[in-house]
Amino acid sequence: MINQEIMFLSIITLSLTCILSLLLLYLIIRKVRDIKKRREIEDYKNKVNTQIFSIIAEGQSFRGIRCETAIQQKAMEELLSKYVKILEGKEEKERLSNLASLSLEGYYRKRLKSKRWSHRMNALYHIEDFHMTNLKNEVVLLSKKKNITHQETIHILRILASFQFSGLKDMLPKHYNDLSEYEYRSILMKLTHSLFDQFVLDFHKSTPALQYAILDVISLKKALEYRSFTENIFISYKGEVRLRALKALAELGFVSNIEPYLQLLHSASWQERMVAAKLIGSIKAEKGIPRLIELLHDQNWWVRSQAGQSISQFPDGKAILQSVLETSEDAFARDMAWDWLHKGV
Repeated sequence: MINQEIMFLSIITLSLTCILSLLLLYLIIRKVRDIKKRREIEDYKNKVNTQIFSIIAEGQSFRGIRCETAIQQKAMEELLSKYVKILEGKEEKERLSNLASLSLEGYYRKRLKSKRWSHRMNALYHIEDFHMTNLKNEVVLLSKKKNITHQETIHILRILASFQFSGLKDMLPKHYNDLSEYEYRSILMKLTHSLFDQFVLDFHKSTPALQYAILDVISLKKALEYRSFTENIFISYKGEVRLRALKALAELGFVSNIEPYLQLLHSASWQERMVAAKLIGSIKAEKGIPRLIELLHDQNWWVRSQAGQSISQFPDGKAILQSVLETSEDAFARDMAWDWLHKGV
């Protein structure tokens, strides 16, 4: 009985040893292949790098560079990825885009059709980086497939936005009305004025998340051409939309009539008091200074901080803060005045 158990354990041990040996052999072979592949990629990059630079920087014609094998395609992709991060000139970017189209269009077209998520995502990232507008139709086709992930969907929409795809205006509200405001914003930020304008025109039909994103883009881009629109939204809406419009106006730093916004400094909502204080500071409305001084004594820290920042933006702001520091009986107001007196010192 004992001999049988020993034999059984010996067989198990031998089997495990064989399996581990085979696994080790596989890993060694794979490592050797990876090293060989990497060496071939680097060799090809070194071979064509000078010519690639001349094509992008000087407009030299694209001749003699082969990009047919997987090694050559990977090498070209890595070289172009390096250059796309450092290019600033419009002409250089256009040359890189043209070079990517000439050498990698077929490669990415096949990858977009791949069943592997990693291949599709890799292709999308590089199509966006290289601004390969010639693959726009293939990207649109990919958006219609049912098996793509949410991450792919967002990336596709961002690419179409950067390509200024006119159909995006109908795609977003009809087929992608469940995105977050952050996702909408990342898409809308890439639009030119003319295409973004179409979303502004349909603002009232949009979902709340898309409305927030539209107002945030106006705010982030400081798009003064939408000042009247933003003021109308502030007047017409309530709740979060109204507050976002107020934030956008504070960033724009211009309103047609200051009086309605002075009243907001007395709002029961601390968020409205805070953003109104920011607006008064950004447009330097001297009528609001007395109330800003009062808001240094507000029970909400965010309101006090914004009041201090807004006061500091006026020409005599430091003198006002110094006066509060020396005369106020409120310790919180004195602390806030001291903080803004010493910001950046």
